[in-house]
Order: sequence, then structure tokens, then C-alpha cells
Amino acid sequence: MKVYIESMGCDSNIADSNKVKKFLKENGIEIISDYKKAEFIILMTCGFNQIILKDNINRLKELKKTGAKIILGGCIPKIEPKFCKLADYNFNPRGFEKLNEIFNLNKDIEKISPEFKREKKKIIRIATGCDGRCTYCVIRIANGRTKSRSIKDIVNDIKEGIEEGYSNFIFTSEDNGSWGQDINSNISNLINEVISIKENFKVALTTFNPQWFIKYPELYDLFKSEKIDKKIYLSLQSGSNRILKLMQRDYSVEGYIEIFNRLKKEIPEIKIQVDVLVGFPTETEEDFQKTFNLIKKLDIYFLQVFAYTDMKNTSAEKLKPKVSFEVAKKRAQKIINFFLEKHKEEKRNLVHTNLKIQ
Repeated sequence: MKVYIESMGCDSNIADSNKVKKFLKENGIEIISDYKKAEFIILMTCGFNQIILKDNINRLKELKKTGAKIILGGCIPKIEPKFCKLADYNFNPRGFEKLNEIFNLNKDIEKISPEFKREKKKIIRIATGCDGRCTYCVIRIANGRTKSRSIKDIVNDIKEGIEEGYSNFIFTSEDNGSWGQDINSNISNLINEVISIKENFKVALTTFNPQWFIKYPELYDLFKSEKIDKKIYLSLQSGSNRILKLMQRDYSVEGYIEIFNRLKKEIPEIKIQVDVLVGFPTETEEDFQKTFNLIKKLDIYFLQVFAYTDMKNTSAEKLKPKVSFEVAKKRAQKIINFFLEKHKEEKRNLVHTNLKIQ
């Protein structure tokens, strides 16, 4: 049996794809690199916004032409279940055991570590799901609330990586800060355990919602550890408190600025990525200007900008009046143009956008 696996999502999705790959290989199933020769194709999908969703569905339709059995994984089976009819089988991020049924196996897939290697780094998935309440986000629909892996399993993944020669690790999940909320623990406890490992290595903690620095102020000191990489993704989304409230983000603009400035003051070498979502329903020109003005003031190292698109079954979908996508694109482009012009002499990056850069 020949199986081809393709991931179209984030690092967490890629880690899940690798988990599937290892599980099948351990059970005698051949994984191949040419989808045209596959008997089964597993497509691990992402439906983060309408543009990404469309790209994923187009790829699904293209792969279907091969005649192979199509297995649809990742987020789309939960976000847009109607597209499951295009596949022969499907499973969601909480349903890996479905692979036993598809491939006539009876093995424990949960014992497989969701991780993968990229260049000289090992990426480790520490949790699935998110405890956020963001009104625009479908990832919670796809992944559910936070399901944390144990400290023991995560530490073992690091130690195995060190034995393999790795000294750089990246933790990935929908929101690293929510780790532990379901197992009577918290992200501070995990970091403490990790930095107590004796070997020399660094861990990048990447994605954090700002509220975890409010809930766990000890994080500021933990981030000073030599074993913690000095990069962090700190989503802003909007510089308007009115919009943040409609988004159900659990912080204010003033609170975000305080967190950002404290990180920069106490850890001068830190490089902060800021994520922004513009064109959210009811966003006025005044709301946008507040976001733009804040972007101009913050010492941002990496920037990620998205123009809002409605996603089904989210609360934001029901909000009116809508901001046209054309207006949202213009607002996003204004931020992008400013950032690229301001930092054209430096190695600061626009990380991602759902726009074509003009």
C-alpha cells in the first residue's frame, strides 16, 4: 500500500502530518513522495480564512483527479464539513484513531509524538486546541478547547532531540500560552521544567496570546532564561478597544502596550511579532487609524497582517455593518507599505498576509 501525505497548514498541522506519517510507517505502510503513484492520499488541510480555505479546496480537487483514495484531515472536516463529500474518508484534529479504521489497524496512535524537523530545528506540538473566545476564529471550531500533552512527553521529545544532535526546538500549538489549562497546570510550570534540563539548547515558545502575561506575570522572568529563544508572536489584532471587545480578545490596547513595552524593557534583545486583523465588521476609519497609529509606535520586528473574511459559524459572521474586502485590503496595504518602508534597511520581515504585496 502506497500513501502520499501533504500538509497545507501551519507548523501544528505539519507536526500532525508527521505524526500520521510515523504511525503508518511503524505499521508497515509505505509513504511515498510522488502523489501520482499513491493509492491513498492524505491531505492535511487548513481553513484559517476564506482565501486559504479556497486554496485548500482547489488542491483537494486537483488531487482527486489522480484516482487515489482521498483522506481529508486537518481543520476543514470540522470547519467546512460539506467538502468531506469530495473525499473518501475524513478525520479531524481530535480524531486520529479514524486511521485505524481506514487502514484496518488496531494501534495506539496517541503514543506517537507530533513533531517534525526543519533544517537544524525540531518542532514539537505541545497542545491541540485553544481556550480563546475570539469571535472571528474557526480554529477553535476545528480543534476544540486546549488538550495539553504531558510535561513528561514534551521533555522526552526534547531529550530525544538532543540525543539526535538538535539544540534548537520550537514549541507549536494554537496558543502556547493556554498549555496546561486542562490538566491543572500552566505554561509557567512547563517552561520551568524545560529550562531545568541540564543540556545546552534553546526553545522558541512562539505563539502567545497577550492575556497569559497578565495571568502569569512570572513569564517575564522565565523568558530571560538563556534556554528561551528571544522571539515571540504577540497578537495585537486591533488598536481599538471597541473592536477588541467585539473580537472578545481578553486584553485592552493599554494592557497590550504595557506587556509589549515591559518585554522590550526587561529583555532588550527580544524580537516581537505582531499580528493584525483589519476590516473586522463595524471597523470604522477611526478604529483603523488607531491600529495604524499603534503599529507606527511599537518597535515591531516581524509583522503579520490579514484582511478580515467572514467564516461560517463564527459570531463575527453575524456582525453588521460589514467592511468590504476592498476597503479591508486597502487598510492592510497601508500598514504593510508603512512597515516595509520604515524597515527597508533592516532585516525585519512581513511574515504573512492574505494579500498580494503591491
